Amino acid sequence: MSDRTACHLFKQTRVNLDWTEKNHSSAIDIQLPPHPSRARSSLKKRGKQPDHPDTEEKFKLAHHATTASIHYRPADRFPRCIMWRVVEDSQVLSVSAVDFIKPEHHPELETTFRFVFPDQIQPGTVGFADSQSRDELVVYALTTEGVLYTLTLTPDFLQRNSFAKRGAQQSDYCTTFCPSSFMLHSPHFLLPISNDSVVIPLQDGNILKLDRNRGSTAESSDPSVASYRETTFSDTGYFGFLKNKMPWVGASTIQYGQTSVTHTTVVSAIVYDPPKDSAAKPLLFTVSVDHSLKVWSLEGDNLLRAMDLLNEPQSASMKMKTWLDPSPSHLLAIIDKPVEDTDHLFYLISFSSAATGKFKFWAATHYEGGYQEGEFKDLIDLYPEDTFNAMPPSGTAPWIISEFRVTPAHELGADWYDLWVLWKSDTNFQVQNVRFNISDAQGTWGDWTTATSDTIHIPARPTTFQESPEEVSEHWMKWIFYPGRFPDTVLESALRIYENNFLVPGGLTAKTETIQTKVSRIIGAAVQVVKTQSGEIDYGRYRNETDLQWDRFSRLCTELDKQRREALSLVSDPMSGFVWTVNVDGITALRECTETEVIRHNYIGNRGALETLSRRTDKRLGAGLEGQDLSDAMVLVSAAVELSECLDEPVLEKCIHRLQDLVVNDPMHSVGDTMWLFYEKCLEQEVPQETHEKLESLFALMDDPVKAFNSLTASLFNQPYTHTGSARLTSFGAKVLVGGTQEVIHVNYELLSQLVLLLIYIAHSESDTQQFRRVTTPEELYINLLRHFREYELLAWMSRTSAHSSGSDQDEIAASLSDLHVSGESDNTKQGVRTSVLQLVLPSNFGPARTSLSLSVCIRKFMASLDLLDATGNGVTGVASALIHANAAAPAKEFAKFLPTTHWGTYMKARTELQAGLFPQAAQDFNRAAYGMAFSPPTNDNMSPLFPHDSGAIGVGLSNYHLHVATLFDGQSPEHVVDACNLALLSTDHTTPPQLMSDILVRYFKAALQVGLYDEAYMALSRYSDEGLRHAGIRDLVTVMVEKEEGERLCGYSWVGMGEEMESALEYRAAQVVDVRRAPAYHSVLAAWRLGRGDYRGGTFIHFPYGGVKVGLRQYCCDM
Repeated sequence: MSDRTACHLFKQTRVNLDWTEKNHSSAIDIQLPPHPSRARSSLKKRGKQPDHPDTEEKFKLAHHATTASIHYRPADRFPRCIMWRVVEDSQVLSVSAVDFIKPEHHPELETTFRFVFPDQIQPGTVGFADSQSRDELVVYALTTEGVLYTLTLTPDFLQRNSFAKRGAQQSDYCTTFCPSSFMLHSPHFLLPISNDSVVIPLQDGNILKLDRNRGSTAESSDPSVASYRETTFSDTGYFGFLKNKMPWVGASTIQYGQTSVTHTTVVSAIVYDPPKDSAAKPLLFTVSVDHSLKVWSLEGDNLLRAMDLLNEPQSASMKMKTWLDPSPSHLLAIIDKPVEDTDHLFYLISFSSAATGKFKFWAATHYEGGYQEGEFKDLIDLYPEDTFNAMPPSGTAPWIISEFRVTPAHELGADWYDLWVLWKSDTNFQVQNVRFNISDAQGTWGDWTTATSDTIHIPARPTTFQESPEEVSEHWMKWIFYPGRFPDTVLESALRIYENNFLVPGGLTAKTETIQTKVSRIIGAAVQVVKTQSGEIDYGRYRNETDLQWDRFSRLCTELDKQRREALSLVSDPMSGFVWTVNVDGITALRECTETEVIRHNYIGNRGALETLSRRTDKRLGAGLEGQDLSDAMVLVSAAVELSECLDEPVLEKCIHRLQDLVVNDPMHSVGDTMWLFYEKCLEQEVPQETHEKLESLFALMDDPVKAFNSLTASLFNQPYTHTGSARLTSFGAKVLVGGTQEVIHVNYELLSQLVLLLIYIAHSESDTQQFRRVTTPEELYINLLRHFREYELLAWMSRTSAHSSGSDQDEIAASLSDLHVSGESDNTKQGVRTSVLQLVLPSNFGPARTSLSLSVCIRKFMASLDLLDATGNGVTGVASALIHANAAAPAKEFAKFLPTTHWGTYMKARTELQAGLFPQAAQDFNRAAYGMAFSPPTNDNMSPLFPHDSGAIGVGLSNYHLHVATLFDGQSPEHVVDACNLALLSTDHTTPPQLMSDILVRYFKAALQVGLYDEAYMALSRYSDEGLRHAGIRDLVTVMVEKEEGERLCGYSWVGMGEEMESALEYRAAQVVDVRRAPAYHSVLAAWRLGRGDYRGGTFIHFPYGGVKVGLRQYCCDM
């Protein structure tokens, strides 16, 4: 046991789940019936619900859960991970699936079931159980009226909403029961044993066991009423019950809320369910207020053993007895895998919340021989002389342990385990971990490690660099609407509170107005325009007022979000061992830190814990640094952070902007000159002398600074991309994976930028420093760092940019910023789903194996799969392909600056321009990429979504390529279709396949006809080889040209070999005319055609529907 500060080896990844933002098709309210004996009182209470004002309390009532957790079902069930939350003043039980992966070809459960109870749910009385014989999920819930609800949820209920079908009865899935024991006893909490049995510890120290009587007379007479057999047992008997009810006996009672509990009241319980092939019987372990641990037989309903929770001797005086908090809690854990070559049945870990907290390891022994062979015999203290203490996160605030979990550490062996502890202090929480071997706990109970919070929710930096109000607003909007930072529930509630407190007129809100536009409009309206004495607008004051209003709104969002972070429970997946905390409004994943995150979060206080850091860090999460290499890397990071923190905010912002320009634009200078210009414009005279001296001292601590630079860059990616598994991600799993990826990108991006600044500074610092001259190859290091920084600039853009099927954050920000002009008004934009570009490019089949969920490994492999460091640029063009495929026009246009200058990059740039409606630029870039696209092999797999039907258009010649371009322009710009088809025709020769030639000519003809290029249309038509196509084309050409009064031009074409078809087309159209005076002049053109061909008789006697001979000739003469 060490007093050293806990190492940061885990990272919290918060996931927002918009429970109330789901539409009616995904969130279903199910009204549960009252028990027949409680119907009148329940309806009376239900009708007196208060209407809360539109304040922060209303937000808590609508979105905060009072209790919540996750129930894990057997491995062969789906959905397997069920999250439940008690919300809305404890009258609604929300049930939804939070599976990370799902089976192949299995529909995902996206429905949230909201069971509305007629009375409040009593705290601690919600439990879940699964049937062993059939796929059936049973939910227990106990209301304050003493009614036990049993909900039976089958796959038909969960997937097909069978409760809503015609003829379905509530009794099919819901039954109620009122235990008679509640007339004398008050329930404390509920513990499910199976789908037919439940244990309810009572506040007077007794324990109530309910066993279902299926098929009984009571259930047959009323299917909505369940029948349970009640069994009450305790260690004090009936006289103990009477003693507890005596009002003058108060020494053994303790206040609990509005009531009191006794010293024997159970505050924690756990069930041991033996394997099917074991002779052991089910056991119930309980912990009482008086610090006692008891073992009960569930079959015999009797007490087997009783002892102190920590096996400590009892005090001589009852007043000195340690009592536990009477609130129900999790103080026990069972390890059901005994160590080999021992007579142990299983292991029990107990925890005492008294003082700072202590753990105790117990082993359950069994009888050998006789009629009790294999059954539980006794609990023995494995380490009676050793103390296993918990370590509070800090001494500056009161911390208490809420609960703990034990998960197997598979990678170390069968006897190794991880113990997780949830510490709470007010609304703050922290999770710690310690690793031990159950057979040698006193020797392996190592150093405590902890999980650090993510950085996505840190407060926004001040707006000292921005100058105009538009820049200030853009800064705040990008921070507030960063994907995954705040859910819409927080933004909407903060906006309503903002309006109420600052008296902002709301105005009319369009139905299609997005939350971005709404926030910008309201905040823009709150900013007052002040004029100077000369009558001009005071833009400086206007800018400051704009910043103030945005700061107020962001603080509201942050405060509301802070309340949502409180952890309610700590859960672990028994299959994968992955640990989560369920929050008041959301869920947090606890993943391993990557190697760079380990270095970044431990370089200050844990440089002496190198052995622990290297041993506990998965080698798949970095370069496997250890010893002096790890120490040098941590010192180098310390130096880089020291340099960055000494710079003023405007200077640091200027450095980041220059770095971003360097990775986007092609270099114009040599590497050495580029580094010098950077130093001269950004860092010269900006670093204080004391910082310079501290950097020197830090470099003196490193054995090899060059190797330290290379170690950190190698730690970013250290393995080739290999698929993590064959399972398919659920939408929840994708959200968790993307959230973790955003955090890794943020940490690595910040680290790389700091390393580049440090390298440039030490390479060109004016002082002649011996320590800095140890970096002998600064230019080589700079090239490598800038290469990685370019990759992370791409990743950071994908992380912070939202992708919408109709519009984007950039569209909405641009539209919203117009509100911030003094006299501007914004137009409403279409509503879209806010998700980052990262989630857009995440493959759906990227799920890990069921038995091993290493989220950080998945994150690294996902980032590696993007292949953004590929010299050919295939990874970058793949991202652009995904944006185009998702119809995200604005992000695709912005992303074009990252595209390489290869033919694939130029082609993708043209595709983004085409999607943005920039047709001339798109045509120009399509032509630039023509030769490379036409003759290079189509090896880019990421491009497949763009060529679903014509995959043979790339790499098979210019004609195919230009036809593909014409297809892209079709329906958007017929002029450019004509140009592309013309280029395709120029690229044909005698070897061109007839079908390809026909496709080009047909598209050429149709586009030319649309834009009035009739000569080109006739030329294409004359080259048709298919008679059916030629006949239809002639009819189309005749129709369009006559309607456009181009009859004379039509008759002027030679029509070699097509004269009869042309005359037939004119006759067909003329025969359809009903009123000659209003219809196009088909008869006149037909007459002119015949007369022009010497057919005077045919031209003169054209039959009109309304009579008249020689009309065609007279009309023709008049037209002439």
